[in-house]
Amino acid sequence: MPDASFSNTPTVSSDSYPTALVWPISFERTNAPLPLYAGPIEYKQKDTTFRAESCISLEWFPSPRVRFDIPAVPDDVYPDLSSLTLRLDDGTEIEQAVVTGSQHTCDETGYSSNMSGVIAQRVIRPRDAFVSSALFLLPNFDAPLGRGLLYPDRSERAARLVLAGAGWLVTLDEVANAKDVKSTLSANSGFAITQIGRLEREDGKPFTAKDAIAILDAVAWYVSFACGRWAGPCFMKGFDPKHAQVWEVWDYRRVVPFRKRRSWMDSIHLDHIESPFSGFFKLWQDDTWEEVVRQAIHWYIEANGQAGSVEGSIVLTQTAFELLASAILVENYAWLSTDGYEKLAAADRIRLLFLWSGIPTTIPAELKDLTRAAKADNWPDTPTAMTMVRNTITHPTRKNREKFGKQPKGVRADVWSLGLLYLELCLLRLFEYRGTYASRITQKHAGEVVPVPWAAHSPK
Repeated sequence: MPDASFSNTPTVSSDSYPTALVWPISFERTNAPLPLYAGPIEYKQKDTTFRAESCISLEWFPSPRVRFDIPAVPDDVYPDLSSLTLRLDDGTEIEQAVVTGSQHTCDETGYSSNMSGVIAQRVIRPRDAFVSSALFLLPNFDAPLGRGLLYPDRSERAARLVLAGAGWLVTLDEVANAKDVKSTLSANSGFAITQIGRLEREDGKPFTAKDAIAILDAVAWYVSFACGRWAGPCFMKGFDPKHAQVWEVWDYRRVVPFRKRRSWMDSIHLDHIESPFSGFFKLWQDDTWEEVVRQAIHWYIEANGQAGSVEGSIVLTQTAFELLASAILVENYAWLSTDGYEKLAAADRIRLLFLWSGIPTTIPAELKDLTRAAKADNWPDTPTAMTMVRNTITHPTRKNREKFGKQPKGVRADVWSLGLLYLELCLLRLFEYRGTYASRITQKHAGEVVPVPWAAHSPK
């Protein structure tokens, strides 16, 4: 078992650390809306055009959305619940907005009304252009210890991550008040900005907002895979070489209220988050592989969150296995023809996938309930055990219903954990990662990691 003091685990002991990234405004508190704009806006609804002081913000509840508010609609305007367009003073046109609320008051002081709604499009303000770097925000990401950083209050912390791939650099720095943010999220859930990020090209060449959006889409899927739950960048600002702001992007990606989930990423191993990114990003740039990776990560995250309870999650993990088996064994490595693949039983498909991945098929001794069930029912290996348990869920014949009813709940919980572990390993193998990982079956404390099973040799 490797020691917890893994060589890539950083320490904080230097006065030469880089300065932490800083956002132009502070973040007040957990779940607080993120202000995007305040000032006059020209609105057009049907045949009516009016101008009003307004504010726009990124709100978290009931789910993330960009909202506009008009505290006082002009007296001669009678808004209704329909779509409208917005034009900011800098010329930014927003064509997709929907009114979601309007209040009308008539009393002794006269008539008044207000209005609010949702902006239903990504906004690049005022327009796209080339920049040399971009800053963005990342909510709800519980990152591992990183590289050393110096904060404005002169404090030092191991809090920087650097993701590099295909000529791009993504830097993620913890916010200055990360300790309080983490404590509040752990206690109460919700949403909060946990990292400030910077995007740039390794060669220093300029890029557009459209380029940056595409990169951050990939980052969103990667960090979600790393922490085992949906998290992704939002709100971005692009800067020229003299650090003057050129544009900003109002958008967000899928993120859910914070809840700690187990994953393959250990909390004190920097290498776990940094090393697999280049292999992930290489596949992401291939349209065919992007679709496969996206779907596999989707099933993984939903299964990790127990979508459909443990039983539904078992089905999701094995859906991901068959997706990967087809893409890898048939389409990429040509181990099998399409016809030959389709003739195989599900257990055989998964067994071949594990063979390609270098994953052993012996049922781990730590899964005692599954080990007892396998012995009783003569299940020789993990692919057989997983598919037999899944069949009692997906094929509810009388015989399978009886089997399902007799199975101890611990057996299904073991299959769920095992499926998630092996799905994590299959994806890491696909990303050509050769380091260590945190096993959700054997890890008892932070820092206890094991090498990926293909580290010594990779199958051809």
